[in-house]
Amino acid sequence: MRAMHGRKRETPASRLERRTKSLPKVKLLQKLHKEIVRIPNSLSFAGEKEGIDGVEDGRALSSSPSQTTAKEDNEEVKTNVETMMLSLTKKMLEIQPEMVTCWNKRKARFCLHVKESVALEDVIDNVAKEELNVSEQGLRRNPKSYCAWEHRRWVIAYLYDRIFSCTQSSSRKRNDDDDDDDDETVLLRRMKDIVLREREMLETLLNADDRNFHAWNYRRFLIDTISRYHFSDDYRRNKEEEAGVIKKRTREEETKYAREKISKNFSNYSAWHHRSVHFEQFDEGRDDEEGTENPSSSSSSSKLSLQFQAVLNAEFELVSQAFFTEPEDQSAWMYHRWLLSQLDEYSSSSSSSKKAYKIQTLQRELHRIRDVSEMEPTCKWPALVCARLHARLAKETRDADDPAVATTHAAQAKELFERLIVLDPLRKGYYADVLGRLVL
Repeated sequence: MRAMHGRKRETPASRLERRTKSLPKVKLLQKLHKEIVRIPNSLSFAGEKEGIDGVEDGRALSSSPSQTTAKEDNEEVKTNVETMMLSLTKKMLEIQPEMVTCWNKRKARFCLHVKESVALEDVIDNVAKEELNVSEQGLRRNPKSYCAWEHRRWVIAYLYDRIFSCTQSSSRKRNDDDDDDDDETVLLRRMKDIVLREREMLETLLNADDRNFHAWNYRRFLIDTISRYHFSDDYRRNKEEEAGVIKKRTREEETKYAREKISKNFSNYSAWHHRSVHFEQFDEGRDDEEGTENPSSSSSSSKLSLQFQAVLNAEFELVSQAFFTEPEDQSAWMYHRWLLSQLDEYSSSSSSSKKAYKIQTLQRELHRIRDVSEMEPTCKWPALVCARLHARLAKETRDADDPAVATTHAAQAKELFERLIVLDPLRKGYYADVLGRLVL
């Protein structure tokens, strides 16, 4: 029986058997969903009760005994509705974590608790941890559930935004002294404990499945959150220089972590992408320094340029190890192509030293990948990359007024693309199009 995407094709009999077995679960989900939809959101429910019982004919009824009893009854009804909603949505999400309605119900209830709470510490210690626990149960059912990961991220981001807005509004009403940040410090400390626990959870999950791109994305979100809220000037936790050191240390730790995962499995697209994200952060810092017009910064920008070249060379060296180990795996080849695009951006200025570095790097990579092609003559990837490198070098040497060398590289690129038509006939149209646009 033929397989598709690693799964065997189902026969009509096996499909009918599978549907019959799943029918009780489907009916249970439908029943739970109907009950959940009938429950009003906690936020709208509270607003409706306030509108009904709080005002009558423009007069406040807070002094009426019947009004007090009605409010108590409303609070009891509200508590019962909330308890039922939490129980049903939790049960539903443990079975099927992709039910958006359930997550939205819980979000409305969470927002209500945050707005009505006098102390955010209680929300962080109780309600937030409860929501994260429900999300974790959903992830146990489906580790790649979009809704469960999004809810987890939403809870963290919402609390931080709330802390930020509260501390900003309160700071306008008081003088800037050493005791201003006491409440803020307590809240951030508790949130930092939650974030660090989240990272421990991610360690466990990525050890079980190191290619779960949801977990990698959430890890980057947590790192960005820590850097943004705990080491920023807005909260006056560190001086600018100290914050820069912390961010650099975080970037180095994350690239090291990604390298450990790559060493275990070169075909890890998420780990390669993780390295590219932190590489871009280094590149942004270099651009900010080189963009300054202060003459005294010329030496520091030159130093940063050399550091960038060293980092880029190290990345090329790392990806070449993947070529020699698993030349048929395309993840490393895609990362190599991305590194070449970074090389193009770096040498886009009119600096002669950068142009020379680009040509030198392209020649080094060509010799390195040519060795892979000689070891694996039937593999298309080294042949394709060599052809593209020859085409790049033809353009660069032509711009450098070296037509003889440019013609040689163009001829070799043409020969390799013609060879690729035989090696990879499914994409012969693409190779023919490249050959038609190749300047000899």
